[in-house]
Amino acid sequence: MESLRALIQQWTYTNRKKAQKTTTFLTPTAEKKLVDNFVESLTENVKPINETMFEVIELTRSWVINLKEKTCSCNRFQLDELPCAHALAVIKEMNLNVYNYCSGYYTTRTWLETYIGSTYPVHNHTTWDVPQNIKDIIVLPPNQKIRSGRPRKRRFLSEWDTKKHNRCGKCGQHGHNRKTCNNQAIK
Repeated sequence: MESLRALIQQWTYTNRKKAQKTTTFLTPTAEKKLVDNFVESLTENVKPINETMFEVIELTRSWVINLKEKTCSCNRFQLDELPCAHALAVIKEMNLNVYNYCSGYYTTRTWLETYIGSTYPVHNHTTWDVPQNIKDIIVLPPNQKIRSGRPRKRRFLSEWDTKKHNRCGKCGQHGHNRKTCNNQAIK
């Protein structure tokens, strides 16, 4: 427990110093995501539906953006609470301030407030005054069965998540491995 406390103390101090040095309105991670989304938005065409709703078209796909509600049909605008590439295309077209459409959670001020507190060291445990009723409590591990085999993955990839697929060691193609390779010419 002491090593965890010391680690949290170190993280808090380091992140507080990073937040104090940051000169941008948003955290560096959020700024990078906005820049990436902006680069992606450069190839998209914007068509207005009304004053607050727009259609963004890229090749054969289209998305509907509502700037008033801060929504996009790709759902990234709602989930991340940062403008997605489609919303950025509209914001750029309308000459609006992109920071007005970012959540307050990503501001440097909020980042600094997160790490404003301190984690103090705990004195030597031999000097603690622990009541007898607390000393008498016996803590047992949870009563649950451990399943055999590898634990199941709990994370499901979203449409926009990229997953690197392994290549076959024999033929170099995606979708199978060396054991299941059917390419007879290379064998």
